[in-house]
Amino acid sequence: MKWLFKFDKDKWQKRQRQMQKNLRSMESLRKINRELVLFFKRNHEFFHVERCIEDAAGYPIAIQKMFDSIPVMAIALMSGNESFQFVATARLKNPPIDIVIQSGVVPHFVRFLNEQYGLQHKLYSVRALYAIGKGSLEQAVVVIKHGAIPMFIRLLCCTEECYQLKELVAAALGSLANQSPDFRDYVLQFGTLTPLLSLLDNRLEPPMLHEKIALLRACSNTLAIFCQGNPAPSFNQIRSALPILRRLVHLNPPVGVIAEQIQALIDADVCARLVMLLGLSDGKIVEHVLRTVGNIFKGVDSQIQILINNGVFFRLNAIHMHGSNSSVLRKTCSAISTLTARDRNQIQAGIYYGFKIMDAHIIPSLLYLSQTDNYDVEVRWDAASALSNAARRGSNEQI
Repeated sequence: MKWLFKFDKDKWQKRQRQMQKNLRSMESLRKINRELVLFFKRNHEFFHVERCIEDAAGYPIAIQKMFDSIPVMAIALMSGNESFQFVATARLKNPPIDIVIQSGVVPHFVRFLNEQYGLQHKLYSVRALYAIGKGSLEQAVVVIKHGAIPMFIRLLCCTEECYQLKELVAAALGSLANQSPDFRDYVLQFGTLTPLLSLLDNRLEPPMLHEKIALLRACSNTLAIFCQGNPAPSFNQIRSALPILRRLVHLNPPVGVIAEQIQALIDADVCARLVMLLGLSDGKIVEHVLRTVGNIFKGVDSQIQILINNGVFFRLNAIHMHGSNSSVLRKTCSAISTLTARDRNQIQAGIYYGFKIMDAHIIPSLLYLSQTDNYDVEVRWDAASALSNAARRGSNEQI
């Protein structure tokens, strides 16, 4: 009996030790969970959320993992934890539409558009609803059925200067209206045109910031969708848009903004350095520099001349002759195409130590790129586009 009692005692002590170990593990998990929640609350605006769809593209295992995680994200959306809701909403901003609809989270996306939720909640929710609304008719119906349109209108009327959110909302309304004339008329029945016109009216005045232009573009596209279709909308529905349409027709904001931004870059005295960086062997650096050069080529004559004076044509030609990176070659052709798409004077302009643009041998290098089978189809296409622009806008002598 004594041995039996001792055996039971050991077993009991072992059980107690295991229970204490389990309690410590649970306490540790609770602390980790609490720290995670606090981390998201403190850093939700800066937290980089994985872009599931893009990262999974082309990888069947990753795609399957993403699909398997959707029920978990749906549970997080339906929970009362705001941090988990935010992360789940962010991960579903570019959703596999049918699976997301079947998981029943669309009403929660609409609910997150209420005032009590933060800006990031709203941004990711509108992105997800926008993606669903661009799908099939049946998928767009789900967005409308759960009351997204009144919430979108409320966000358009919001007094907060959140250009990105309003831009997404305008695009989402446009995607729903673009499904069919019946959808367009249904969206207009909610009085969507009034806040949209008010938004345009208040932002057609200078200064034309980049954020303003993006918002104006989205609102203008949506307004165009409201005014088109077969059958066309009734004239009474869109009559109030005529004054705004008249102002939009006479508006050309991007030129001024681009010129202003480019001038700030030139004033910083970086053009010579940009041209020098084009001679580096690091393709990633050259690619970013080419994007900047292409943007400067969209500016006014005096701004383009500064790049030309620093020998940009000879650098571009050197990339054509010695470059092998398809992405770099494409961006080089695209930058030249931007310049050759301008008027005749711009193609002739650009003297660097007495040499015209034709003397930089860029045209022969473009011909070489467009006719050589060793290069990708995209490179040859971009080279041909640059040549086409030059031929259409150049003089007889240049052709």
